[in-house]
Amino acid sequence: MKRSRVLGAAALALATGIGALTAVPAAAGPAAAGPAAAGELTVAPLPHQEPSHKMVFAAGPNGVTLPAPGRGLYWKRFADGRETPQADCDSGPYHGPWLSIGDTVGCEYRAVSGTTPGPLTLHDQSTGHRETLAVPAGLSWTGTYSPTQVLATEKDAQDRLTLHLIGREGEPRKDVTVSAPERIAGHSFWVRTSDEKGALITYRSAAGQATLALLDFATATLTPLALPDGATDLGSVDYALGYQWVSLRTRGSSTVTVRSRADLSVTRSATTSTLYGEVQPVGDWLVAHDSYATSNAVTAVPVNGGPARTLLARSSWRGMKTGTDGSAYLAGGTDSSHWAMYRITPGPDGAPALTKVIDLPPDPADRVTLSLAQGRLLTGQENPARSLHSYDLPVSGTSPAGQTPAWSCEETTDHRLCAPRGEIPGWTVPTGDGRIVSLSAMGTDTGACGSSLCGTVLNVRETRPGGSVREVPLSGTEAMSSYLVESASGRYVMFSATENRNSRMVLADIDAGKLLDVRPSSAATLWGSTLWDREDDSTVTGTDLRTGRVTQRVDLGCRPYELQASGDWLYFTCSAGGTGASAFHLPSKKRIPLPFTPAGDAARLGDGYVAHRTDTGLEVYNLRSGAPVKEREIAQPLKKYGSDWTVDRFGGRLAYTDAGETVHVVGVTGKASPLAVIDQDAPAAVDFRSAQSWSSRWWLSKPVSSWQLTVRNKTSGISTVVRSGGEARGLIAPAWDGKNQWGSYLHTGDYEWTLTARPADGQTPELRTSGSMKVTGTPSRVVRPPVR
Repeated sequence: MKRSRVLGAAALALATGIGALTAVPAAAGPAAAGPAAAGELTVAPLPHQEPSHKMVFAAGPNGVTLPAPGRGLYWKRFADGRETPQADCDSGPYHGPWLSIGDTVGCEYRAVSGTTPGPLTLHDQSTGHRETLAVPAGLSWTGTYSPTQVLATEKDAQDRLTLHLIGREGEPRKDVTVSAPERIAGHSFWVRTSDEKGALITYRSAAGQATLALLDFATATLTPLALPDGATDLGSVDYALGYQWVSLRTRGSSTVTVRSRADLSVTRSATTSTLYGEVQPVGDWLVAHDSYATSNAVTAVPVNGGPARTLLARSSWRGMKTGTDGSAYLAGGTDSSHWAMYRITPGPDGAPALTKVIDLPPDPADRVTLSLAQGRLLTGQENPARSLHSYDLPVSGTSPAGQTPAWSCEETTDHRLCAPRGEIPGWTVPTGDGRIVSLSAMGTDTGACGSSLCGTVLNVRETRPGGSVREVPLSGTEAMSSYLVESASGRYVMFSATENRNSRMVLADIDAGKLLDVRPSSAATLWGSTLWDREDDSTVTGTDLRTGRVTQRVDLGCRPYELQASGDWLYFTCSAGGTGASAFHLPSKKRIPLPFTPAGDAARLGDGYVAHRTDTGLEVYNLRSGAPVKEREIAQPLKKYGSDWTVDRFGGRLAYTDAGETVHVVGVTGKASPLAVIDQDAPAAVDFRSAQSWSSRWWLSKPVSSWQLTVRNKTSGISTVVRSGGEARGLIAPAWDGKNQWGSYLHTGDYEWTLTARPADGQTPELRTSGSMKVTGTPSRVVRPPVR
């Protein structure tokens, strides 16, 4: 026996005054030809509030190495700003690109699988000159080099190292043994930083003490450095190598000790405004950057004492990079749209001066959700707080998409609706009439619910400036635990829930704030006031939720596991595994098998097309010719529906977000479904003694460019235009005060109302629908319309 549905008395009461809908003539079958798809629209992302960052990989006196867009590195010359790809190592077996120091890239060439040191090639990016050094017998390269020498190590049988400086071209000293207080334990040797004049090295002494030492390339000497006051071990000391000074500071102290590189016995003491973070000598000044501070400012103080100067009001938490010429590099600015990488060098007066290396435009805000309904694009983002942003895309003509949101809301003001969740993109769902809806539990804000079941609240918000916000508690859900909105269309919403440990689908009227006495299956879907659901066999039915009557019945050839509806189309699968995926054209009653077996939630129906997510991207099959034609293939990995791709079942387009967070909105060719009224609420009578207006609503299948409401007196036959408007998306809701266009009341009596509307896409005929109404209670001194 086929399952039937009967609405309860409460739901039937909602049907008061429902006029008969004038049917729109249906096409004999899917259109074989039609207009071309609308041009692609793009919506650029908003700038991220957090500044972007580019890491300086290396810097020398002539240029800086930065990351290139995408992958790889490039070198930028200071003199003329010229940018060239970073010098790469030659093809063949090598252990590199090995290292980039200053303006030079070094590559050590070894056997494919060998560990024996090989020749070292150094490429000077500022001059283009290359030189290759053969590795001396018994030595290994360290990866540290200056314009004249390369640091190498010699290991003895006890794994202790002797340091050597190997001369480059033009350097007469070809192998100089570094004078050091002791041989260095090989496992503890570490070159921390270096420049053109030397390096800071750490190692563990024979006595087991962690040691910091300065290597001077010119004198080939390694000198241990005493710890600053208050430091008991090297692990509590911050240190840095400047061109003239070495700085040392005990963490948590504002006092910095500096030692002259020309004479390590010469020391100075300076006080900084920070207790932690980096302190970098630049000339005779100390540049301090405390990434832990609230202000994140960059300041500088003279090594000989004096007032501090602020160099940058805000800076990157990623810290400073030093160049081989003693300069420092740091990103900073005032906000994410005014951010740059700066080079810090001594100015004309000796104080640190900033030179902009490169502007750092803000990264795009992270888009986490995406939905599209009636040409309204709704994007959820994290920036870093979560928020929703709505864009009214053009629905006719060739105008580009606006790049400024028409409406937005933040999670700080509405966490129930305006906190998009990338892992649950269906958390907030558009209804197709300018509203969004989500679910929450009663008592969530007060904590009164605790772990008990307290019932479900529908959160409803109009996506326009000043739009209303409602919380609709649903009586009868106290024993339910709601999960997600599964389908929404106009005033109706269907959501999944568990009740008594059993999963079920729940149907509710948003405006009435009531559950409907209908128990949809897990396959059910909404289209306006029609609930499409499966029967016990291969039949699906369309039930008018206003009356409870089955108005459509279709045999799909299998009992569907999943159903979707859009315009004149249904989409379904025959099993949980996606077998038998097909589309069904309702006017022609034609089933169109699809050439794929979708994974769960990987296929979505639009008006005359199906978008199918694959492992490599998105396939778009146009159905409007009566056969599935792969019209578009988007070769970009996508996550899940509602996260970074979506379809507009109320208008025909689909959207996806690319890797740069730009949203692309594209259509398909062929003729769309006719404009139709998919739900209406037009009262059959109005008494102006108690009502200020006759408020009616018509929900539409897609946007319209203009509309007009007329009323015709059935006695006189006179028609009067009482309301009209321009573009409308999903809903026409005029309020008529009983007057004509000249401000005079019409006479009481029986009237016929007629709504006409032009589809914005210009593809189908004008919509015309009508119904009856009785007008009473207008003022008695109105002029009776003449009888024709």
